[in-house]
Amino acid sequence: MRGSLLLQALLLQLTDVLLVESKLRTNPTGNNQVEAQAVGMADWAAFSTPKGPHFAPDTPTCVTAAVGAPAHVPCKARNLGSKSVSWIRHRDLHVLTVSSFTFTNDERFSAHRDPATGDWVLVLRRPLPSDSGFYECSISTKPVTTISVKLDVVVPTAELLGDGEVYLDRGSTLNLTCVVHFSPTPPEFILWYHRDKLVNYGSREGREIKVATVHKGDTTRSSLLVHNATVWDSGRYSCKPSNAQKISIDVHVLKSETPAAMQTTTSSAPPAAASHLLSQVFVTAFCVLAAAAHTPDVASLLIFISSGRPFPLFTLFTNR
Repeated sequence: MRGSLLLQALLLQLTDVLLVESKLRTNPTGNNQVEAQAVGMADWAAFSTPKGPHFAPDTPTCVTAAVGAPAHVPCKARNLGSKSVSWIRHRDLHVLTVSSFTFTNDERFSAHRDPATGDWVLVLRRPLPSDSGFYECSISTKPVTTISVKLDVVVPTAELLGDGEVYLDRGSTLNLTCVVHFSPTPPEFILWYHRDKLVNYGSREGREIKVATVHKGDTTRSSLLVHNATVWDSGRYSCKPSNAQKISIDVHVLKSETPAAMQTTTSSAPPAAASHLLSQVFVTAFCVLAAAAHTPDVASLLIFISSGRPFPLFTLFTNR
């Protein structure tokens, strides 16, 4: 095998010489030396001696993980041969794993070789913010070859878009959006609850309930859509991601004759109730102004208004 490789190398070198000579004949411009080096070295590099154990240039030096999801810290060790890979926690120099063997009582730690990429991956199940810090991947060469990777464990938070309460008309579409922040990997699940009971998705009795989830960057959005909402759909709704605390919002479905096309979690006040309140304020102001114009005794007027009794409107037009 070794002799065959040497013969191939000699043949390749002879080919390079012939190519250089051909180049010299066709280009007598005086730049022959530079061109000869470019032709010969480019082809010979394919047969250069491979590097020993080393880390790939694209080995990550910072990994972000979220509470509630396993943390995977890759080590791109290459050309190991008979050498082994170890993971060491930097803060206390504790050897966590050697190859696939674990040397810690913390059962959350393990390591394995990814058959697809060849990386040696340190796995930390149920990571906590206190696990953040530097971890060293080392190859058992002499001297030891090491690389440090910083692990950041973040705490995801959930947010329900809106102001705490949602108002919509009967027959409208309820749209609740739950946003999970600081989640580098998507939550394993996001559950929706209505009155502390798990929401059943699908269609029934002319109503459709569905969920759409989108993950981008470190943010996950889950939208609950309830078409043709009824008064029964009122109540407290909760969003519970697998890696964040539950968050809730109150929904009020109003009995309206003219349902709106869509009411989302950005709604904060019932339009019907607001109109009714405005009418009451207008009538009260009118009565006060009219009474003031026809009642000479201001003190008696104030005592009458503060009593809360209905004002007899016909007295406004009685000649005194």
